[in-house]
Amino acid sequence: MYSGSSGAPNIRIMSPVENAAPLSETKPPRGNVWDSLSRAITQSKARIGSARRTITVFVALLLVVILLQWLGSAYSSEFSGADEAAHFVTGLMIRDYIADGFPSPPVTYAEKYYVHYPKVAFGMWGPFLHITEAAWTLAFPPTRTSMLVLMALITTSTAALVYGALLDEFGIVLALMAGLMFIAIPAVQRYTGMIYADGLVALLDFCAALAFGRYLNTRESKYSLLFAGWVCLSILTKGNGVALLPLPGFAILFTRQFNILKSRSVWIAAAIVVCLAGPWEYYSLRALAGIAKLHPGGTFVFGYSRAMLALLGLGLFPVIAFGIYERLILPAWNRSLDGKWAAAGALICSIWAFYSLSPAEGVELRYLIAVIPPMLLFLIAGISAIARRIAIPAITWRRRSWGVAALVAAVFLITQFSIPQKRHYGFDQVAELLEKPEYQSNVVLISSAAEGGEGEGMLISEVAMRDRRPSHFVLRATKMLSQSDWIGARYALLYQTPDEVMKFLRSIPVGIVVIHNERGLAGSPDHRLLQQAIADYSTEWERLGTYAERESTIDVYHLKSAAGARAGKIHINLPYTLRRSIAE
Repeated sequence: MYSGSSGAPNIRIMSPVENAAPLSETKPPRGNVWDSLSRAITQSKARIGSARRTITVFVALLLVVILLQWLGSAYSSEFSGADEAAHFVTGLMIRDYIADGFPSPPVTYAEKYYVHYPKVAFGMWGPFLHITEAAWTLAFPPTRTSMLVLMALITTSTAALVYGALLDEFGIVLALMAGLMFIAIPAVQRYTGMIYADGLVALLDFCAALAFGRYLNTRESKYSLLFAGWVCLSILTKGNGVALLPLPGFAILFTRQFNILKSRSVWIAAAIVVCLAGPWEYYSLRALAGIAKLHPGGTFVFGYSRAMLALLGLGLFPVIAFGIYERLILPAWNRSLDGKWAAAGALICSIWAFYSLSPAEGVELRYLIAVIPPMLLFLIAGISAIARRIAIPAITWRRRSWGVAALVAAVFLITQFSIPQKRHYGFDQVAELLEKPEYQSNVVLISSAAEGGEGEGMLISEVAMRDRRPSHFVLRATKMLSQSDWIGARYALLYQTPDEVMKFLRSIPVGIVVIHNERGLAGSPDHRLLQQAIADYSTEWERLGTYAERESTIDVYHLKSAAGARAGKIHINLPYTLRRSIAE
């Protein structure tokens, strides 16, 4: 071996050990093992740190959601939304059926349950929300607080997904802003304070969009199967989930990945949706046939377009539009569109097309909650794009984006933010009265002057959550003194005079009558007829209490002759839903 810098060679004879192959060629050096272990530990710590941050963000968002519910009086108000009582009682029925150990065939059990608490609406919507409620109330008490926390968790999950979809690309500040904006939008607040299916549909729709976006990027079959699963769950929550069906078509059109239609996984996913969600949707459409009065498709194109623009406010629309240009239109033109952004744009288009072009009763803002998450993604993209175009070299892009975000948040807070208030009626106090031992065996009849007889559902749900079920029979005047379909059409009185009404009440006998009046509303003919019967036979009635709340008054009467009497067989005729009578 030669060494040194002079011309003369410097020769050194190597020992056999030195002449052997380097140790690294036969055995890894000790340092490499420790390096690998060190990297694994570092990665593990990073994952734990990321998980902790995600949990912290989720808990923070949840606390904000619950605070907004509380400020909106949701925890002190009845289930007063049009469908709230039906959603609550249906979930409660499934919960009790499981807790009772499946005591009879499910249809038989549901019919008997309906006679006690006539707000069971199984089949009018998909079962997933009600099964979710049942699972939740098997673990936690079936109370108003418990149910509202469940709704808060659903909304928080959607906000957390919005945060997660933006985090890597835009950083924690902008991602967290988007999550907070979602839960602060008044439409989201309103329906988070109620038991409605639309919040869960929005969550499942966004999950489906994210899964399809991953599929576009990776072509891995697991993501197409995930997409199919989320679509099925959305449809099985509410028929509105059908709005997801055009999403793959829009996304493929935006990305121009038409060869994806040759993939077997796409058609397997389509078959899963047809086989799992198709039968229920067919059954549900048959149950609803002839009930809803629908306007022709396309009637509400302008209404839904305007409603979508109003969700986040016209002041923020230019920022959203800039984000759509930056993340959807321009990359699509350059054939470099990312799957996540293609799916987000496709979700907006699918929901708009479905509600605008399908036959409908009218414009419902709650249906559009599902379009808010992708719109927030484009809002943040717009903020980022604007910040990049602001030429202030001394300020980093990240700080410029925070400044633009602060301006956007200010516009939102000034023009859009408010806390919708939920009204208290006093039916919780009536339910407390009915739980007294002396009234436990009484049959109760509730009549409400509110539009759609909403007071009926409020009392039924308040009694049901307090009862040792099934206990009370809470009958609805709109079912016992008259007949009508699901939306109150095809109305007809069953009794024509106060005398006939009194004869019916004694025949059961009805021991308690609850009359709910609203200022300025006369109520339906059966409501007025019942009031007249109480007035004409005033000596037979004892007033147990009056509960007044702002523009609402609830009077509770006891039929003296019913004291100690046991109820006979109660028949409820349901000609427009079950098309037959049920009895208990």
